[in-house]
Amino acid sequence: MNSNQLKKLCLPHGVIYSLLSIIIICLTILTIVYASLWRNNQTISNNYPVENGIIGSRISLPNDGQYIQWNFLQMNDVYELLPLDRGRKGGLARVAYIRKLLKEENFHTYTIAAGDFLSPSALSLSTVNGTILNGKQMIATMNILGVDYMIFGNHEFDLTENDLITRMNESIFTWINTNVFYRNNNQLFGSSISHKILIINTIRILLIGLTIDRTSNYVRIINQTSLINYVKNFLQTLSNTTYDVLVAITHLDMLTDIELATKIPQIDLIIGGHEHDNYYYLRGTKYIPIYKADANAFTVFIHRCAFNLNTKRFRIYSTLIQITSEVPEEINTKKIANYWYNLGIQGFKELGYKPNAIVSCLPIGIELDGRSTSVRSFTTLLTTGICE
Repeated sequence: MNSNQLKKLCLPHGVIYSLLSIIIICLTILTIVYASLWRNNQTISNNYPVENGIIGSRISLPNDGQYIQWNFLQMNDVYELLPLDRGRKGGLARVAYIRKLLKEENFHTYTIAAGDFLSPSALSLSTVNGTILNGKQMIATMNILGVDYMIFGNHEFDLTENDLITRMNESIFTWINTNVFYRNNNQLFGSSISHKILIINTIRILLIGLTIDRTSNYVRIINQTSLINYVKNFLQTLSNTTYDVLVAITHLDMLTDIELATKIPQIDLIIGGHEHDNYYYLRGTKYIPIYKADANAFTVFIHRCAFNLNTKRFRIYSTLIQITSEVPEEINTKKIANYWYNLGIQGFKELGYKPNAIVSCLPIGIELDGRSTSVRSFTTLLTTGICE
């Protein structure tokens, strides 16, 4: 075989090898680009809302059917707009930031306030333009924060009837109230509704709101001794209303919450308040979960919920989130909260008070304990000094 014949034989093979090399290089480049895009997409969809673990992580569900998912963000007994403990704990703007992240994770996120927001607080006593605030600052801030549903706490009735109705009319969220009526008739108080059916895709979630009894000259509250039978009868009136999940939003003492879980097994979840400390109990034959967060938004609960369309099983994955200085503040809520705080402080100053004055310098090692958990349980130096 001469050299010319050899060249003719090798030339097609050389072209083929060259083309194969080009194809391999192109495929390698496409693989790298696709992998990079896929990784970025996963980061955006899965990791961004978590943001360094602020709201925990998405839930991992078993592969046993189709699930509908949603989130509840729970807070209760919040009396202060701004962070406390030198800015280290609480703050409604931080709660709003948590809500923002949850909404990015799942659009079906609902923020629930389980009572006691309008009173008591020093700022609520400030006079602005000739009118006592009486919780006006809280409603304005919670409107911006994005509260969806609120129930009455016992301290809402510290306000006069007219003031409370005015606050309700200022709110853009829904007040759910199943057991509080005008004193002289059977009409639910104010613009509240007895229950709410929350529909997510094909799932129907029934929300009811229950408030602890207290003395008031303008409302009648079904008290603890009658509450269980009352709730049972109320649910019977909804016999023609279909629902898949029943959530009781409560502002009751823990013993009553436990009694609800024990005696009304239709309940799937209790989102509670009133205690001021965080609790998580499982009670009743169905091990119904009872949750309460810390007062003044020192903590909030995130409830990631899932309902299996095939098995009809309700699952809940809850995380207690500490609201600290590590949580950023949502800018719009921060702006409104600071506006009302400064307005209230100015109101005190115009009356001759000095709200920012230093009233005492304590010796090293001496602390005045005014925490709600302390003053409700035992005598402290602060309570002793006040009584003397």
